[in-house]
Amino acid sequence: MDEKEAKIRGLFVKMLEDAAKYAEEYEFYEEDMKGFHEVVQWKFGSIRGYQIFDETEYSFKIDEEAEVPTLVLGCTDLDLAYQFLNDEISHWPAFMGTKFMVGMKGSDGKMKEKKIGKLTGFAPGNAPRLSSSKENAPVKQRSLSARLLRIPIFRPIMERTADPENSNDVRIPINESLGTYENELISIAVLEYFINKASHVYIFPQCPCRALANCKNYDASIGCMALGKGVLRMETFGRIGTKEEALERSRRAVAAGLLPSLGRVKSDTIVYRALPEQGDLMHICFCCPCCCVEAHGKDSPEYLRGWHQKMEGVSVTVNPNLCNGCEKCLEVCIYGGMEVIDHLAVIDREGKDRCKGCGRCERICPTGAINITIEEDGVDRMIARIESYVDVS
Repeated sequence: MDEKEAKIRGLFVKMLEDAAKYAEEYEFYEEDMKGFHEVVQWKFGSIRGYQIFDETEYSFKIDEEAEVPTLVLGCTDLDLAYQFLNDEISHWPAFMGTKFMVGMKGSDGKMKEKKIGKLTGFAPGNAPRLSSSKENAPVKQRSLSARLLRIPIFRPIMERTADPENSNDVRIPINESLGTYENELISIAVLEYFINKASHVYIFPQCPCRALANCKNYDASIGCMALGKGVLRMETFGRIGTKEEALERSRRAVAAGLLPSLGRVKSDTIVYRALPEQGDLMHICFCCPCCCVEAHGKDSPEYLRGWHQKMEGVSVTVNPNLCNGCEKCLEVCIYGGMEVIDHLAVIDREGKDRCKGCGRCERICPTGAINITIEEDGVDRMIARIESYVDVS
């Protein structure tokens, strides 16, 4: 074994050992690993070893190959292997552009390897592609990304990508029952406030999530937007637009039943090549409940939660006397905040604040059992919070 391979092997052994410490030290390890079963075979050139994750139980072997791995990860490029094991990859999209390989069993039961970018479609300058789901897979293994995010070595690169401490966004309910703000439907009033204040506007020709999923329920041409000086750094599909276009699109989106979300999101800044991230770029999405990339957010580990927040002063409640347990609310809740227990809808039963107050459940409830309300100063407090993270002027 030459000097380079020896260094890589040393880093690899440390990674395997550190995963055991991570299991003991990470506060939410038990919660994140619930239902997670994975045998991860690693291959870096001639170096071999594997990890076994069986919920909270962890073990590993060095210089061996697993008989029946569920994932095969690694690369033949030793320079890339060193960068990966030494935590030198700057962010997730940059990693997607490498020759790092992922092996998974196909429908025929055979292990097939592809470049990680080919499997996720999450490449710089392009919208993130949702990995295909398997109906019979455990909840936290429905997508490749949900599987990888629980393997400890991927945590630092994902935290740099998402930057939860400095990212912050909010879902704006479109429910008419919330009333108005300055004589406008709340969602329209909030969007108008930021659009009118913005120095620049960027228009996407389509929603990448709906386009990639070939959405049959909502118009894919009602795409995302971006506001602020950071727009001038963007290098992606789309163009500089006008405030009039942005206002017209906002009204179309809300009328179509699409949920606006807005804020400072570092991962979008990376994907749309607007680095360096300077707090001057607001991303606005108009999300449907069937194709939104955030649908996998409820499967995210705890370390990536917290920057998707509920609008200030918004409350969602269930009237048990009216709920018939039809589960319509479950069909539109993409955040994992709704359950039906003993034929009764329950919101955030475990107190984990997964409900984002989007209001979709109220809109679809056939019996009127779900109620969404907002405190009088909720809009002003929300605007103040978002403006403390991002300046669009």
